[in-house]
Amino acid sequence: MHNPKPISPSARYFIKLLEKRSLEIQRELASESLASQEISFDEIDLFFKQIMSQNIFIYTVGQNGKRESTILAKAIFSMSQVIRVFYSTSFDDDQTGFIRIRADRALQLIIVERMHGSRPQPEVLYSSLDQCHVIRFLIRWIMRRVDWSKTKLANLELYRRYHEELQAEAEAKINAALVQQEQERVQREYEAHMKRRKKGRKV
Repeated sequence: MHNPKPISPSARYFIKLLEKRSLEIQRELASESLASQEISFDEIDLFFKQIMSQNIFIYTVGQNGKRESTILAKAIFSMSQVIRVFYSTSFDDDQTGFIRIRADRALQLIIVERMHGSRPQPEVLYSSLDQCHVIRFLIRWIMRRVDWSKTKLANLELYRRYHEELQAEAEAKINAALVQQEQERVQREYEAHMKRRKKGRKV
């Protein structure tokens, strides 16, 4: 039987380097694959589409540089997974500003950043891959700027639909509970009936 000679130290070193480099390449390929994945943005997009159609007003800096109330539809601009919410539309370029929400495939994050001035440098306000976390941040940002003197819940279609859906959900729960109760009642009656039959057979 042929017994191969033990691996020489130099060959061992070579194999060790091959193994190390192979693992590095696998990690690089995995990282590239991850970076090429699409980032889910549909919930954020839907959120803005729905609130843009409502009579919700927020305080912004107007073209004359003074504080004014602006309907959301005029403050929000959306295109290709990039949403801008303007908080200042001043004629003075140095005072113009907006927050930008965008999906960054390279970082695999949804980034909320502030862009202010004539040559804005992005200032990251928040970032997460979780759309729900990003939406919660944006809701807090908007809530701080709502003009309650013009924003009336009674005038919001979403508010009406919200309560209609709550009512429908409550009714569905009640109906489900009634169905469950009826099923349990029928089961009890069936079990009682079967017990009576068994007793009758014994007699």
